[in-house]
Amino acid sequence: MAVPQLDLTADPVDLTAALVDVPSVSGDEAALADAVERALRAQAPHLEVVRSGNAVLARTHLGRARRVLLAGHLDTVPIAENVPSRRAGEVLYGCGTSDMKAGDAVFAHLAATLPAPRHDLTLVFYDCEEVAADRNGLGRVEREHSGWLAADLAILGERRTARSRRAARARCGPRSPPAAGGRTRRAGGSAPTPCTPRRRCCTGSPGTRRGRRKSTAACTGRACRRCASRAACPATSCRTSAWSR
Repeated sequence: MAVPQLDLTADPVDLTAALVDVPSVSGDEAALADAVERALRAQAPHLEVVRSGNAVLARTHLGRARRVLLAGHLDTVPIAENVPSRRAGEVLYGCGTSDMKAGDAVFAHLAATLPAPRHDLTLVFYDCEEVAADRNGLGRVEREHSGWLAADLAILGERRTARSRRAARARCGPRSPPAAGGRTRRAGGSAPTPCTPRRRCCTGSPGTRRGRRKSTAACTGRACRRCASRAACPATSCRTSAWSR
């Protein structure tokens, strides 16, 4: 099967449509991963590109003081008569348009058109996000290419930011700086939650998705997704941090 041709320099909306038109249901992302890898190698020669299963990794080596990680999954939920994409006015319809090929398109476009960004960039396009966690391609990347997840800031280009669970493990500290009063606001207009300092983590029960107990006991040492520290923490009554799986 011929590898689809992607123009990473095209308008991101057109690029989103092109990505949607390549089916990539979880477990069947090879064709899209091939297309993304080929396009990055041909159109972004300033990037180091690595393939890991059906995940595609790319990064700059500019010697900048800070590094930003841009992560997005290539897979989608099952197709329901919504491929290929279609447009109605200014609205684009198709499987994976918002979850999350639009984000992938923006990241790929930036990678190809910004050869000298202010910060070093790492891009991680991974597979099997929409299925069981043990199949998630980001876990494989973490095991096989852990150095690629080191960054000062990680951004997941998906509208529903609560789904950034594993991308936040890139040792990045808090996702956003605290607003006045020591509180942060999640994207999407949800209610603000208490800010979590960089090296403090929650003391909820190990193995749970979220530890919401108020506690000043010593940290159990498991990696907290907000502070990413495996050492004992000051444990100052954090109620919002979530344990990494």
